[in-house]
Amino acid sequence: MSNVMIRKIVVAVIFAVLTPLIVASLMVSPLISVAISGEPLTTSNLFSAPGMPLFLLILALFGLIGSFLSAQLVPSRRRRYRSSGTVVEEDVEDGRERGVVKWFNVKKGFGFITWDQGEDVFVHFRSIRGQGHRSLTEGQRVKFNVVQGDKGPQAEDVSALR
Repeated sequence: MSNVMIRKIVVAVIFAVLTPLIVASLMVSPLISVAISGEPLTTSNLFSAPGMPLFLLILALFGLIGSFLSAQLVPSRRRRYRSSGTVVEEDVEDGRERGVVKWFNVKKGFGFITWDQGEDVFVHFRSIRGQGHRSLTEGQRVKFNVVQGDKGPQAEDVSALR
């Protein structure tokens, strides 16, 4: 299990345990004061009970904190789909060739890299390191291995450079 998942679980458990305890402890005083007065419980005498404004303020704060935490811990669909699954690495010498992406068609899943030696090399999205939606952008520096394909040189083991 990843560290992010463990953190999410811990925050959820803490929030789930503490919230009812705090709400219950804050609710005791207003309810007792209404019960002692002998009046029937109505919204007007409940909201005028001592401690009720503080209770409502803390309840609203807990709601805001819960919303904020859940928004931070769970990425939105928009962010998830926009981010590329392409691996980005430091430019460390590892025996692979270097080049610049000439163009890459995301819909078709292929493009060309201009090799530093000057030749264009075909690249398919399956040859890009990463998971999920892998793509390259025009002008991006990359490193790759060159293999000879049926129609000419092809890039394999492609990763973007920082």
